[in-house]
Amino acid sequence: MLTTDVSPGASPLGHAGLVARPTATRRLLFALVLALGVLALEVGGGLLTGSLALLSDATHVLVDIVAITVGLATARLAARKPDDRHTYGFHRLEAMGALANAVLLIAASAVVCAEAIGRLMSPGTVDAPAVLAIAIVGLAVNSTSALVVHGSERRTSATRVLVLHLGGDALGSLAVIGSALVMIAGGSPAADPAASLVIAVLLAVFGFRLLGQIVHLLSEGVPTAVSLEVASAAIHAVPGVRSVHDLHVWAIAEDIPVVTAHVETSVGADTRRILLTATEALRRVGVGHATLQLEHEPCGQGRPQASLPPQAEDPTNG
Repeated sequence: MLTTDVSPGASPLGHAGLVARPTATRRLLFALVLALGVLALEVGGGLLTGSLALLSDATHVLVDIVAITVGLATARLAARKPDDRHTYGFHRLEAMGALANAVLLIAASAVVCAEAIGRLMSPGTVDAPAVLAIAIVGLAVNSTSALVVHGSERRTSATRVLVLHLGGDALGSLAVIGSALVMIAGGSPAADPAASLVIAVLLAVFGFRLLGQIVHLLSEGVPTAVSLEVASAAIHAVPGVRSVHDLHVWAIAEDIPVVTAHVETSVGADTRRILLTATEALRRVGVGHATLQLEHEPCGQGRPQASLPPQAEDPTNG
């Protein structure tokens, strides 16, 4: 039996893939400044014009400000190297921060829904032209923020979720613009709270989507980037591998998938070659951190993974 951690650059405290990763802090800081500006504009404009749609969209912007702030803080913490007490580093803090943001997003949507329903029952007077002007500015800034964050070098699901947040702001601004145009054209003032309901639905959709992704990550779920079948096939394809069992695919962070497995090898096979080849095969499918235990006979631990069809196996496997 041979147990080996095959990640390149492995050390007693961690691996090359677990230390500080490049972050887009400048882009996030720029997006934060823009969001703060939009928040001040929409809160002031909503109070002056009596627009619930502007105030509800400002709630979404506030949630994004919290999300960006948490992202900046956790990125700084995640850049710390693993140590004797945190051998995988601090990357899980990103997921914990995102979990808090998802709960906040859902709570904000509930508040906006309650307020919107109340205003639908008794709509108030709204300065539609002023609302339209402010919403146009908000649309321009929110779209810019989404594009800035989308250009980050880290194209992880966390980044994509943040882009969805900022894109949701842009959609919210579009809803406010639509309601203002309806009122300018002589439509009912109920268009304003109706738009806020649309924004609330967007908040809930984004919040539940984020919540599901983060809970899946924290519960050691298989990441979407690397499925169990893909990892199993990559290892089975290595010459000298007879079977794979006790295979686990999970993720330390959204962009750090991990594979652990017991690998049964042919008698007399070159175990070092198998380790190196399996490592490279896993790296090609997106796994930079793998721990493989090589065995000549199955140890009985874990469940087996279906091997490749006989014609695809190495002839020396017997």
